[in-house]
Amino acid sequence: MSVIFINSHRGKSGVLFGEKLPEAYVLACKFFDCGIMDRTGTLDQGFDYRVLDPIPASPPADEAFDPNAAFAATCDAVAGEIVQRALAEDREIRVLWSGGIDSTVALIALIKNLPPAEHHRLVPLLNMVSINEYPLFFRNHILRKLPFQQVPAPITNHFGSRELIVTGEHGDQLFGSDKLLPFISNGLAFEPWEDVLPLHLFDKFGKGRKVDILMEYLRPQFAASEQPLRTTFELFWWLNYSLKWQQVSLRLPVFTFRDDVAAVFNRTHHFFRDEGFQRWSLANHPNRACAGLTSYKQAAKAYIYDFTGDEEYLTHKTKEPSLKHVILDRRQQGATRYRIAMTEDFNPVIETFHKHFKNQQIV
Repeated sequence: MSVIFINSHRGKSGVLFGEKLPEAYVLACKFFDCGIMDRTGTLDQGFDYRVLDPIPASPPADEAFDPNAAFAATCDAVAGEIVQRALAEDREIRVLWSGGIDSTVALIALIKNLPPAEHHRLVPLLNMVSINEYPLFFRNHILRKLPFQQVPAPITNHFGSRELIVTGEHGDQLFGSDKLLPFISNGLAFEPWEDVLPLHLFDKFGKGRKVDILMEYLRPQFAASEQPLRTTFELFWWLNYSLKWQQVSLRLPVFTFRDDVAAVFNRTHHFFRDEGFQRWSLANHPNRACAGLTSYKQAAKAYIYDFTGDEEYLTHKTKEPSLKHVILDRRQQGATRYRIAMTEDFNPVIETFHKHFKNQQIV
């Protein structure tokens, strides 16, 4: 059967199901810190794989495209579909609220589209890290208004048996990449990628030979983009959008470590995975530039502002890495790490190892 998921440690190990992986693919996994799955089907990954979400065709150019209005309309449409399912199937909606931009957008859209009499179904899962990231929103829109649950890591322990799970996953893939944040700060994000990417790869690997191998490997994938990739910002968006998407879709269901991964995946609504958002991201290409860290994900922050009126958040909020705080309980995990691969039967093959060997290639 075709592979649909490998995690970062599996890709970096250099071996999958007893077979050696191509060196260039292993380097790509190390570069992106994930098990890449090329949605364009361009790269030779060294194994058969199936793409769950093929990249949709680019929408026709529209000079009248308003990214904020189109983003807001898609938010409401996606939330409406989730609400319809919850009501039709009589399910609770558990929202993984990190306090970050993406999960706040998802929660607001659901609050707006779920009838007030049904708000008892809407249960934000949060912790003090979530509250501290956006305390004003917690006080004004969650505390004493929604039946939230304060939950410890790992968040996957709280998915329940039949509840719908809503996450802010894929928000990063729509807007750019967290790898861009240092480049936005130093101004290199808007320089030609041909000048910047080799610098970044050499900083990562420290060897010109590895940089050359990876550049040659990825160039055909760059060319697969229907959108012009001129700047470092545009290139990193494309790589995140096309190579990391599937790993993001599957990582939380896989990390439940349950026998019913397929059922968990079916109940999980990654808010920004919807094809409408994928098309929005492609159409938003001409508007992708941002002036700095505070204008990154501006369309999402504008959607939040329209609901909260929080001008401070709109003006100053920046991207923060939220998921790493809740996906695993590092204290409970200790020195144990995992190499995971999953084929289309949704039965993960999990190998454990000591953290000191996390990047050691298997011979």
